[in-house]
Amino acid sequence: MTGHSRRVIYSIAVAISVGWGSGDAARAQTPFLRGQSIQPVYEGWEKNPDGTVSMVFGYMNRNFEEEPYIPIGPNNSFEPGPQDRGQPTHFDTRRQSFVFRVTLPADWGTKDLVWTVNHNGRANTAIGSLMPHWVIDEGVWRANRGAGITGRTAADYLGNKPPAVEIAGPASIKSE
Repeated sequence: MTGHSRRVIYSIAVAISVGWGSGDAARAQTPFLRGQSIQPVYEGWEKNPDGTVSMVFGYMNRNFEEEPYIPIGPNNSFEPGPQDRGQPTHFDTRRQSFVFRVTLPADWGTKDLVWTVNHNGRANTAIGSLMPHWVIDEGVWRANRGAGITGRTAADYLGNKPPAVEIAGPASIKSE
């Protein structure tokens, strides 16, 4: 067998193996329209001017169509209580970040705040803590939103300005 023949056979073998493998990869990426769980997400915390702290939460609805209603209670609650801390009961599809804040007293300390959402037979949690690496600052807002839930815009802290057009040359053109 010549070198050219070996390269052709090798190329065909690679193409066949890639073709077979891509079917599995395509199935692994199949979106689920319904029947998946909701994953609560802890986004971080902010210190408020009055000394209290606010933990910020969002969620990931793994469904592409299902928007479940999960009332406050055993399937949608916080620990330590109260169960209702302003969390959503209607869950839009896909990732919803920086959805709501839970304000806690200044002396909250090192306790964790745990949000649990149980949907489609699976209980998922987000664990909020006041560890320093979870502080939400301007860099976090810029990286995630460009403008935060506080109403800040990119222009407020980046000095961005909308594009402008300027005409170079004389203000008027004379026709002859």
